[in-house]
Amino acid sequence: MRNWGKMLAVAVAPLMLSGCLWGPGKFNSELALRKNGSFVLDYRGEVVLQMPDDKGPPAGPWESGMARCYADGRRQVVSDIVPITLEPDDGTESEESDEVRACTAAESAKLKSEYEKKAAERNAERMKESDNMAQMLGLPGADDASNRRFAENLVKYKGWRSVTYKGKGVFEVDYHVEGRIGQDYVFPVMPSSDLIIPFITIRQRNDGSVMVTAPALTGGSGPFSARAKMMGLPDKGSDGPVSRAEGRFTIVTDGEILTNNSEDGPVTHPTGRQVHWDVGPGSDKIPEMLVRL
Repeated sequence: MRNWGKMLAVAVAPLMLSGCLWGPGKFNSELALRKNGSFVLDYRGEVVLQMPDDKGPPAGPWESGMARCYADGRRQVVSDIVPITLEPDDGTESEESDEVRACTAAESAKLKSEYEKKAAERNAERMKESDNMAQMLGLPGADDASNRRFAENLVKYKGWRSVTYKGKGVFEVDYHVEGRIGQDYVFPVMPSSDLIIPFITIRQRNDGSVMVTAPALTGGSGPFSARAKMMGLPDKGSDGPVSRAEGRFTIVTDGEILTNNSEDGPVTHPTGRQVHWDVGPGSDKIPEMLVRL
């Protein structure tokens, strides 16, 4: 078990460090598995590009309450993101005092100018670093234009009926694919990007049964945390990307359901049996089902 723990840590470390991952947002997904070996997968809803936030939030607009002046001549911008301190203009050194006084109009204007300059520089550098990281990993950039181009490119590939960029890394998609179970299937596969925790996988066993798992369709602290719990390892979910998945995953089959980890178990469906998983902040398991076709 210790060796598996080390292997898991090694596998997820690059993802945790980069913080750049595709994940589900609000969604509804249904998978149909048939005895004849065919399958149909639908995924409608959000696909979210989670970019690294280790650089902290962007600097916001100037607010008059940020200006603070002291009796000793110092002037400050009170900000956790872009703090600024200006010494007295005449260069004199006087005993430092915490006594606050009202800033003159000229002092407030200078503090505002300094803040807006440094805030713009910080935000530009932050965006540049995010874009460089995204390009290195084959992801669209942080700007809206890059993401809209990515959406236009994605619909050129099989299954992607529509892809619309909604802003802030969120894409609204309609995905539909029909296929046959002859080899492993993974959804989604993104152009130029390999860093994906699969939303859904379909894998055939030698005995003819099929294992379906949905690693990314879990809530709580995300798939790393859920997998660690399944393996009896310490919960390190807070170190990885937090899940934004919220929706329902349903499997319908006319095959024999051998195992599943849903809350309610199989129920009757017009074409066989149905199993579903509701995913949200309170869910912490990775949906799994084994079915014999």
